[in-house]
Amino acid sequence: MVEQGDKYLKIVRVALIAMLSLAATFGDAQPDQNNDATAIAELPSDDIKLKFKFAQSKQTQGLLISEALASAKIQEDPFSLVEQVTFELIEVIKSHRQTNPTNEKSFFSAIREVLRPHVDFSYMARMVMGSYRKIATNQQRDEFARAFRDGLIETYGRGLLSFSNEKIILADQSPLKKGQNKVYVKQEIHGVDKIYPLSYTMRKKKTGKWMITNVTINGINLGKTLRNQFLQSAQKNSNDLDFVISAWANQAI
Repeated sequence: MVEQGDKYLKIVRVALIAMLSLAATFGDAQPDQNNDATAIAELPSDDIKLKFKFAQSKQTQGLLISEALASAKIQEDPFSLVEQVTFELIEVIKSHRQTNPTNEKSFFSAIREVLRPHVDFSYMARMVMGSYRKIATNQQRDEFARAFRDGLIETYGRGLLSFSNEKIILADQSPLKKGQNKVYVKQEIHGVDKIYPLSYTMRKKKTGKWMITNVTINGINLGKTLRNQFLQSAQKNSNDLDFVISAWANQAI
């Protein structure tokens, strides 16, 4: 974990750059209001107020329904989910750079709120601990889960701030098969002189919600890499899990 941290910090940052490329553009529909405007102009003032309130109510209801349908679609489609997460991350970056670029604590907190519902940190932490999870106490498992989540979020956050203008292409978006509960969202990162393949592993929970569970960049599997680092750290320190977890918590990935 400690020895190869810088190398894999760069890897994760590149993966975050790729996520930014999927920024969704949400256009606002512009309904034809000419007929309504003419009809309202011919009404008495009290009727105008009532009609306006009714129109506002219908508009609000329509907006809520649209948002609910959009949310349901996102939960059913891992590709749309990544787009939505990316859009929210970009908004966080803009706000951070424009309002208080020196407040890292606030920035990481905002990143956490965006990622937490869509990245299965608990699952990833269990996979990283591997067989050591069986001998770990409940407290050690919980402490590592928090350390893993916070470390990954901080690394992601710093990766987001290093985003520039790399060109990213969605390499494949094959239709999901009935009953499919795992999919790889594949992309290509086009750098100055090289193309890096990227793959997000998405898993469907029992609730029907898709979540990010792993990242592979340029052939390097982040989950397996971190699992090997945990294993090496445990073996090097006589399987002292308290020490391993403490060291993990004090180091960026």
